[in-house]
Amino acid sequence: MNLWRAWVELWDRREPATAQALVRIFVGLCVLGDLLVVERYGLVEALWTPPPEGLGYGANKELWSVRWFGGSAETARLLWWIGVASSAAFTIGLGTRVAAVVMALLSAQLGLIAPGGDRGIDIALRVVALVLALSSCHARWSVDAIIRRKLGRPFPELVPAWPRYLLFAQVVWIYFSGGHNKSEPEWWPNGEYAALANAMSDPHFARFSPEWVPYVWPLPAIATAVTMLFELGAPLLLLFVWFEATAERPGRIRQWCNRWRVRWIWIALGVAFHVGIAIFLRLGIFPWGMLALYPVLLRADELVRAEAWVRQRVYGR
Repeated sequence: MNLWRAWVELWDRREPATAQALVRIFVGLCVLGDLLVVERYGLVEALWTPPPEGLGYGANKELWSVRWFGGSAETARLLWWIGVASSAAFTIGLGTRVAAVVMALLSAQLGLIAPGGDRGIDIALRVVALVLALSSCHARWSVDAIIRRKLGRPFPELVPAWPRYLLFAQVVWIYFSGGHNKSEPEWWPNGEYAALANAMSDPHFARFSPEWVPYVWPLPAIATAVTMLFELGAPLLLLFVWFEATAERPGRIRQWCNRWRVRWIWIALGVAFHVGIAIFLRLGIFPWGMLALYPVLLRADELVRAEAWVRQRVYGR
């Protein structure tokens, strides 16, 4: 009964909606920005129109978009506009829950029309959007919150924390499974940890000329090894969080991890990892999509202090 009571209390905890609101804004911006980039390069019809005009599989009659609107360039453009509108509404928190569901369903539909363009980060962000659709991520920094205040029905100061816990677990699982899926020798000692050097030398992925890569060896190899330790060690983040939450308990490992802020070291490695990808490789929204989830890794009190610090610096209060 004690274990059951603790389990229920865990999932019934309340906290400020700050982390969930930040993830809503960042994820919405990532999806919206990705769609705008597709339009910038003139690929809307090319990606999501069936052959021979495009590369999509829109001729599949089982797709609801094809059944409702037909497989055509006009349908591709319509779906793009729905994606833009829903992701923009999700970002600003207007009709947030409906916008989240529409954005996720639209993303899934585009992935079915053009499977070659559906990336792992797209799938992850769809999961995030559906979790947030069940959350109170619109309780802060949203049009919905403004409307509720005008109507005299403001959101409560504290909202259920379980959506943040689920997203936290999602981040851990993405990294841990990503590490296990890196089975090529280049990620391991028998391949001389050459994976990142190879990626930065690949003209398809590299942002810069590969001529500089040999001159900085063995730094890419060290970065590859650290990446594997970071991803395969992701479940330890749960332990580090528990150590901080139970800092009053005895234990040398707990005290050592808390003293050296190991959780923050792991978070800093993740930020450096994704910023490095954004600088040196062309992997689309992957680094920004992952960083968009990082607010869930922070405790509620840390975000409260961070917000107070920003207010003090910006507004002087």
